Amino acid sequence: MKTTRRVLVAGMLAAAAGAPLVKAATAQSSDIDVWVETAATHPAVGCVVDTSIEVRAGGTAFSGAEVTLTLSEDGDGTIYSTSSGVTNDSGIVWLTFDTSSAYHGAKTWLEVTVNGSYIGGQTVWVDGDTCSGTGTLLDLSGSAAVVTPQNGAEQSTEDSSSGGEVIIPGVPEYQQQRPLSCEYAAVAIATGALGSWVSEYDIEAVTPLSDNPHWGYRGNINGTWGNTTDYGIYADALVPGLNQFGFQAHSFYGDDSDLMAEIDKGRPTIVWLGMWGDLSHDEYTSDGTRYQVTTAMHVMVAYGYDDGGVYVSDPGSGRYRYYDWGTFNGMWNVMDGMALGIYW
Repeated sequence: MKTTRRVLVAGMLAAAAGAPLVKAATAQSSDIDVWVETAATHPAVGCVVDTSIEVRAGGTAFSGAEVTLTLSEDGDGTIYSTSSGVTNDSGIVWLTFDTSSAYHGAKTWLEVTVNGSYIGGQTVWVDGDTCSGTGTLLDLSGSAAVVTPQNGAEQSTEDSSSGGEVIIPGVPEYQQQRPLSCEYAAVAIATGALGSWVSEYDIEAVTPLSDNPHWGYRGNINGTWGNTTDYGIYADALVPGLNQFGFQAHSFYGDDSDLMAEIDKGRPTIVWLGMWGDLSHDEYTSDGTRYQVTTAMHVMVAYGYDDGGVYVSDPGSGRYRYYDWGTFNGMWNVMDGMALGIYW
């Protein structure tokens, strides 16, 4: 791995264009305590069950943590529902789980992840006659990644020997404006870092629609995240639109070394991830062209790496995140390492 340095090109371009030089970020793992209070543990089919989750680190409220609550079949892992949110200043987020897709008598597993790290869960039986009933308070503990922004993206570019870290400065935090606009929002993040912000609406306006996401945007951008009917768009289909705004793009299917090479060149790189693992299937266009779609596909912008993992700007939460290499590759490999490095 390389010694620590900062890739200067993107930051210089952003400064020249008057774009904000947004905070760089560092990651660390923190021990956390999580309390999960559900309104019912034996709901009927068709219930939306309120759940409050409190996260604390070192005895204090852990605000800004992204929490995901997933209900799945205990046997084969079929996903019945998922909801996500970000903890408030008190370290609390209110989520729900939905039993509408389950069947009466189903034994399910309700699990909690914090900043992408699995914390724990509990059994929920979908065998009740109503949506109310005896609730439960679950006390969990674990470890989650915390990304801490640091003031001043114009940091030293000199080498040091700590961590093998390479960071593209000036990559912003930005939250997508619609449920399924993560790819367009990622374009906004990457182009903003390079000094000429292309809004998610601008790139959408020059991008076609298509059932095949390799050819254009698939589905309703205001649909529900996680399904494959209302879905999104893949790397190659974004290139012509980026070219119209003066940007170049390197679309590739790669591995760690390919991603690091893009970042080494100062290219913010959009990465396609299977957030729930390999829940993929093939579909075909009318002319027989095969393409893959994946339940819970999402994209983020990779802007740095170190010996331990990858730094990303996540348009879903509008926050910086950090994944260790194993976790990141587990999600990235679902999409065959699909990526799009953006540059002038």
